[in-house]
Amino acid sequence: MGCVESVPARTSRSSRPRLSSNHERMAPYKDEADDTSSEASDAEDAAFDAWDAMEQAEELSYLEQQLKGCSVDELMTKRFPTRGGALASPRGGGAAAHSQWSSVAAALTYDGDFALSPPYTLKKAGELYSYLRSPNAKPLPRKMVYEMLIAASHAFEAQAAACGSLIHVPPPAKPGERLLVCGDTHGQLQDVLVIFEEHGLPAPGNAYLFNGDIADRGRNATEIFVLLLAFKLACPDIMHINRGNHEQRDLNERPFANGGGFAWEVRAKYPHDELLIDLFQNLFTNLPIASLVGEWALVIHGGLFREEDVTLDDIRAIDACRQPPSVLQTRDDTLLFDALWADPHDGDGIVASDNRGGVSIQFGRDLTKAFCARNGVQSIIRSHQLPKRKRGYEIQHDAMLLTIFSASNYGGVCGNRGGALAPDDRRRGGSDGRAEAGLLLWM
Repeated sequence: MGCVESVPARTSRSSRPRLSSNHERMAPYKDEADDTSSEASDAEDAAFDAWDAMEQAEELSYLEQQLKGCSVDELMTKRFPTRGGALASPRGGGAAAHSQWSSVAAALTYDGDFALSPPYTLKKAGELYSYLRSPNAKPLPRKMVYEMLIAASHAFEAQAAACGSLIHVPPPAKPGERLLVCGDTHGQLQDVLVIFEEHGLPAPGNAYLFNGDIADRGRNATEIFVLLLAFKLACPDIMHINRGNHEQRDLNERPFANGGGFAWEVRAKYPHDELLIDLFQNLFTNLPIASLVGEWALVIHGGLFREEDVTLDDIRAIDACRQPPSVLQTRDDTLLFDALWADPHDGDGIVASDNRGGVSIQFGRDLTKAFCARNGVQSIIRSHQLPKRKRGYEIQHDAMLLTIFSASNYGGVCGNRGGALAPDDRRRGGSDGRAEAGLLLWM
């Protein structure tokens, strides 16, 4: 049956990630190491570089495979022929699929050491958090996962129908309130638990936005999703989740060793249950592509676009309720792909990404400035990359672009800090009035 895996002590510099606060105003990124970081050994640097290169190579291999037209859907249909054409519809067939999922959930019983049933409340979500912190936590009951995913899928489908692919997230409105933006967690449950321990559970006045790439690589993405959804269903305004490039079937079906693993994780914890994987995919296709914090910060997983004159309305109109395209045939295909896959570079213009394959792009400083001016926003907050110097963040493009990455000691070998961001448009400083950002780092 397997068990919930936490990041073992030996993979971190302490028995668990230790947080430190580094509140600073957003300023151009400096290439020297920050004063609060300890000297990394040559071995750690080598491990970091090797892991980063391996990750880029894995995603390059995936993109090249897609360009060659090798479809995981075709392979899965051969492997599971009795499922017919279910894979052709990433949303699972709408009402019919929901009816099937609900029938399966109704026939199941709660088993295991912990169960959380509707109605969902903050108290119950807090109990789930406490359970996942226990050293002997087991995989969550199948019935509980089904019920929560069904409820969350309905909620995100309604949100997508009402708001499109861009949602509005209210900024902190009063002193003492906070919105914390988290980057990639990639199945590293320990980091999510530490963030909640140090900065409080999601609650009114203490909201969170997770910027995609929860799935794959680590072994506990299932528990992260269920924990975040428990708070989302209890109080929708305190938990927001964007989609990342790893919230898609093709990558999830790749083995852990090749940069995927989420589908394999689900099968290990819930054997012989392909419908549960379909239900997760239905959730993923209804997650928003981007979030607008107030009217001043765009939070998006990958980055900006090769298409010209893209507006917030264009992002809102992206048809994202599907698996990302293998071949970019339309403007909409390109917008969806770049939102999930694009990276920045320090120059100007658009260049092909050598690291992620020719289909992916890197966008320059001039594009960031033009996008912000065109859309009246001050900052772009993104994730998707392990920042330089093993910090949990990187600031680029004259402080208009910030990368945040929350998986500390990534993969158990990188020795990097994790980072989270507490943006606040009420605290302004300097002649340009740019919003300040509290950078929260841990190891």
